[in-house]
Amino acid sequence: MALRISTRSAQDDKIEPVVVAVRPAVLLVLSLALALSSAQASAQDWSGIDEAAVDAVGSGEVPGIVVVVGRGDDIVYRRAWGMRRVVPEPVAMTEDTIFDIASLTKPLGTTLAVMSLVERGHVKLDAPLGRYLKEFRGRAHELVTVRRLLTHSAGLPAIPPAGSVSPGFPKAATLLAKLPFDYPPGSSFQYSDTGFILLGEMVRRVSGEPLDRYLDQHVFKPLGLRDTGFNPSGRVRDRVAPTEFANGHLLVGEAHDPRARVLGGVAGHAGMFSTAWDLARICRMLVDGGALEGKRVFKSATIATMWARSPEGNASRALGWDVSSSFSRTASPFFPPEAVGHLGFTGTSVWIDPLTRSYLILLTNRVHPSGGGATKIRELRMRVAAAAGAALFVPELGTKVAMGDSTTPAADGGDEAKPPRPASVVRSGLDVLVAQDFAPIAGYTVGLVTNQTGIDAQSRRAIDLLAASPRVKLSAIFTPEHGLTGDANTEVPHGRDAITGLPVWSLYGNTRRPTGFMLRGLDLIVFDIQDVGVRYYTYLTTLVYVMEEAARAGVPVLVLDRPNPITGRVVEGPLMDPDLASFTGPHPIPVRTGMTIGEFARMAAVERNIPVSLTIVPLEGWERGRWFDETGLPWVNPSPNIRSLTQALLYAGIGLLESTNVSVGRGTERPFEVVGAPWLDPHRVSQDLNALRLRGVAFEPVVFTPSADMYAGMPCGGVRVVVTDRETIRPVTVGLAIARTLRSRHRDQFRPEAIQNLLVNRATMWAFLRNESLDRLVAWTEMERNSFLNRRASYLIYR
Repeated sequence: MALRISTRSAQDDKIEPVVVAVRPAVLLVLSLALALSSAQASAQDWSGIDEAAVDAVGSGEVPGIVVVVGRGDDIVYRRAWGMRRVVPEPVAMTEDTIFDIASLTKPLGTTLAVMSLVERGHVKLDAPLGRYLKEFRGRAHELVTVRRLLTHSAGLPAIPPAGSVSPGFPKAATLLAKLPFDYPPGSSFQYSDTGFILLGEMVRRVSGEPLDRYLDQHVFKPLGLRDTGFNPSGRVRDRVAPTEFANGHLLVGEAHDPRARVLGGVAGHAGMFSTAWDLARICRMLVDGGALEGKRVFKSATIATMWARSPEGNASRALGWDVSSSFSRTASPFFPPEAVGHLGFTGTSVWIDPLTRSYLILLTNRVHPSGGGATKIRELRMRVAAAAGAALFVPELGTKVAMGDSTTPAADGGDEAKPPRPASVVRSGLDVLVAQDFAPIAGYTVGLVTNQTGIDAQSRRAIDLLAASPRVKLSAIFTPEHGLTGDANTEVPHGRDAITGLPVWSLYGNTRRPTGFMLRGLDLIVFDIQDVGVRYYTYLTTLVYVMEEAARAGVPVLVLDRPNPITGRVVEGPLMDPDLASFTGPHPIPVRTGMTIGEFARMAAVERNIPVSLTIVPLEGWERGRWFDETGLPWVNPSPNIRSLTQALLYAGIGLLESTNVSVGRGTERPFEVVGAPWLDPHRVSQDLNALRLRGVAFEPVVFTPSADMYAGMPCGGVRVVVTDRETIRPVTVGLAIARTLRSRHRDQFRPEAIQNLLVNRATMWAFLRNESLDRLVAWTEMERNSFLNRRASYLIYR
């Protein structure tokens, strides 16, 4: 499959189509119209970067910042803010400041050295490390390969004990070889300084030159870099940004990382210094396939190999580079899925999109002078990446997406709004199983995944019904987020059920997956939990994890289906970008799923290729357009802050705002029915929202004081979201409308970038950050809706 990308030549304005191969799993059904010339770039909106930098410096947590954004050979944005140093005397930040780039040493130093040796035939990626370091020879380390070291999947400790590196090499290699594995090599991912320290030593032994000298001769000098290397000399120290105090003195030109300092300032994991300008030259070389200004430093095939997604670990890394691991969440959601990058502890980061030849460099001295700024740097990285992504990547709406009224309902089958149905007898999967006297599972030893929602029509717990049946042996209980009783707001420990005495294994604590030990002795896993029909509600992810681990253990899974409480008729919101999967994003489905949990289980098992023996016990009497209060089933709060059907409905949109700096009503009597903050003007925001004339909803100004969570104990101006017609309201549209209004009315206070944590759709988020109209935002959210409806059709159970 190919994605057609439109790019503009830096020499002229002609559009030149380029066809690039793209994996179907990450295909964006877009064409990116990207302006490349400096003149056009100057017209792009970079204000978000400036606002983020001014705010970070003004907070006092990040003394100084330099940002460079480029595409190909053009620098499209550059600026410095704040102070290079604040002690012993203040010095202003400049664009030529030299920074300790910390772990950027890994991709921009050590990895380039290793790939240079690979290109020359001196190192094989899949060779064991023992081929190059004699201390690692033997069966114990035969699975520790160069590739696994580069992808942090070699099983080595994250940080080596100080005593293992303090003697220096070669003795350090002997001590590191004696460390036990944290996990079997190749089976998982754990970010590891240890592995890159060893790679740095491998470069020395294979090439005969120390890492710093090898890089200088084979990479840095050929690229014309002037200020990049290790242990910067006295002639440039005046331009070095200090980090913090160590051993009684301020670190200026000395590696901030203590293990790099012990190793003399030259190490594979940290210790490099550079400027934004030098890093831009490296990025230019990389995006141009290994050449810069006519001089080839690497073969293009070498760069392609380096950036290819590795199957090792959990496939979240390329060779030496991050792709979509937990470390990348401040940047990767705002860059295209094929982008790569890395962070540095001192407050540095680089992100590169090979497809569009774009890159972002963010350098700060956030640890100066006392090691602070950890929270602010995360916010800064996200805001800068979001602003850069919105300016750099400008998708075009597909021709099949209709532009029009943002309030138009998005029903899956073209049904118009219907009057409420009278409550009728709907039997849950549990009721059906009870009516069958558990015949389908007779003789099985069962593990039950459930919580307080796992009850029958008479409000009897599934736990008690199974435990009392002579036909079934209930052996273990598993619980999702919020625990067995549904009232926990933190991680949940393992325990025992007070009534049956059975072990209760928490899947929201030390592990979020059932382990082999937990599954031992089980013949069947029964899943019985009420979902709310929203993608980021974590019970869906728990179901996926249970199916995956059950498949590994050879244990069948039986799902007792329950209604989608907000109907299965409406599908709303953008699909999750596949590479942004997380615990709140289990699968590429819309925000409002339009599926029961049983239907979702069928889809996930097939599309994720989970080899699980899956059975669904269907509902009886349920139709897709039926709301939960039309089923006759007893309502139980599915989680502490969803206490009504209205709140479940609104959660699909208001929930998107949870990670931003507004309260969504947690700690009040109306969670997800109110949105507010101490700085929010309730009357003007309400007026702005009502002027949109969204269907099925009205907005009222309110003042509330949360007792917990965001702004606990602080009076908040806010808006109350009043559902006037639940059939026509579109909560995702409502959530985006509120966010858009807050950004317009309170731009200096509102921080919307974290919406992407749950939206997880780049095209929609970019459009939001570019302040596109609400109609266009809704069109973006609906762009892949028809393709999803076609996918969904084969998994549906109910009409």
